[in-house]
This record gives sequence, C-alpha cells and structure tokens, in this order.
Amino acid sequence: MAQREIKPCQKEPAFIQQYGLDPLWSALSTSEKHRMGLVLVELIKTGTESKPTANSFRGRIFQDSSWKKAGWLSGISLDAVGNVYTIPAPLVSVLDNPPQNQNSIFRVDAQTGIMQKWLQLPLKKYESGNSPFGLMGISFDCTSGILYASSIAGSKRFQEKGVVYAIDALSKKIKDSLVGIDVIGMTLYFDPADKKRLLFGNARTGEIWSVMIDKNARFVKNSLQKELSLAGLGPRGDDKARKIRFSNGILSINGIAFNYNLQASSEKPETVYDFKWNQGAKKWELVNLY
Repeated sequence: MAQREIKPCQKEPAFIQQYGLDPLWSALSTSEKHRMGLVLVELIKTGTESKPTANSFRGRIFQDSSWKKAGWLSGISLDAVGNVYTIPAPLVSVLDNPPQNQNSIFRVDAQTGIMQKWLQLPLKKYESGNSPFGLMGISFDCTSGILYASSIAGSKRFQEKGVVYAIDALSKKIKDSLVGIDVIGMTLYFDPADKKRLLFGNARTGEIWSVMIDKNARFVKNSLQKELSLAGLGPRGDDKARKIRFSNGILSINGIAFNYNLQASSEKPETVYDFKWNQGAKKWELVNLY
C-alpha cells in the first residue's frame, strides 16, 4: 500500500454567499501584496471549465474589517463546518504584528464572517535575539477534529525551541505537544501500514520528518523518522518547506529560503518539489520541480 492523503475539510464557509459569490468560484487568501490580513477573491469563469485553476482570472476582492485585526497572516485551514483558522506572520517589520500576538490563532466564524482571536498558545517573554516569528504552520485534521499548529516562538538562529501543538478544536485544550523542533509546513497522511502520521518540514535543515499519531491524538514520540530532504535540490539548494500537501499520490512541497529574519515576500522566490513514493525502494523520489 502506498502513502495515502488525508483530505482537508471540504465545507465552504457560509459567509461567502453573503457577498453574492459562488463558493466554488472564490478563494480565501492571505498573500495579497497590498492587502493586509485575510481577503476573499472572486474567480472569473471565462470558458467551459468546471472548476477554477491556478490560471483563473481574478475579479473583485472583498474584506471584512475584522479580517485585518491580526495584521499580516500566513496559513489558512478550515474545519468541518467551515470555520476558518489562520495565524499571524510579520513581513518586513512587526509594526502590524505585535509580539504578543505571534502565538495566537485567529478564527473567522463560518456563519458571521467575523474574525476573533480564538486561542493564545503559551508565549514566553520576548528576549533579544529571539526570532520575530511565532506560529508558522497550521493544519486541521477532519478525521479527528484536531488542529495542529507549529510555533518557533522563543527560538534563536542557533537555538531550537519550537513546539508543535495538537489542539482539540471543540474544547480548545492542548492534547499533546512535540517540543524542541522548529516546524513550518505540515500535513497529515496515512503511511503504507495505514497509520496516521503528521508530516512536517524542519525550519533549519530542509529535512521533512513524520511522527505517528495514536487514536487519542497524541504523538508517538519514538516513531519520529526522516522522510526526505530538500537539501541540495532546486535553484537555491537550501529551501525549507513552507507548504506540504498530497494530491493524487503526489507529495508537493513549496520550498522557500528561510533564515529567521524578516524579508519582503517579493524577495522570497519559491520552488515546488513533487515527490512520489517508491514502494519497492521504500523511499520518496523527486519526480518534478518548478
């Protein structure tokens, strides 16, 4: 059996229709160069296509006033009823992203469309030399109702203090944590033995690791294993995994340069690496990059 993806929640937020848009032909984004926070982008259907593509034309942009309250944002993840979870991410400065919010998860209510701070994760007092970043990755597991979030708050360039949290979305209780590792991109999947695992990218080395998750949503610490590495690949050779996802048996990793400093997104070139599992060799093989 090959690696098997755990698909993200497919429920679209009800508030999208309040803007008069078709949920299929619209997209939530946190990567608009001139729009801080979360936005809703209208996608234009120009031909006979049945669904949007990466090349679909963009139309109007909508933004509730509350969607800017957390400053610049990065990851987005939806739950089974369409609530939208997102995390702050400072760009060239921390003026719009106060340090006290760097470990906060924000949620946009599926019905009202209002964004509020949903959960404040543990945050120690900021010290000189610490990374300006806090939360870096977020992934919702629709099979268990657990939200996974990774933080590098408190880490320094040569001191790794990151934490990966497993959070029960209903109770907001931290079920478990993986301590002492800086993580950016994450996703969930079933391995060849049909065991659920969290796949994540190390923010320092470009290595991709995984850890088994038991039926109680706890990390099986002794199951940590290295899956592959981006080291030496692509135009830069030292990319870190910003985003990880599965699609039709292909593991796609968006790699960026990351050095624990603030840098304009326009100065962060990105490469996508596609891997496929070789069952005979029991390893991931690079099949494409672009």
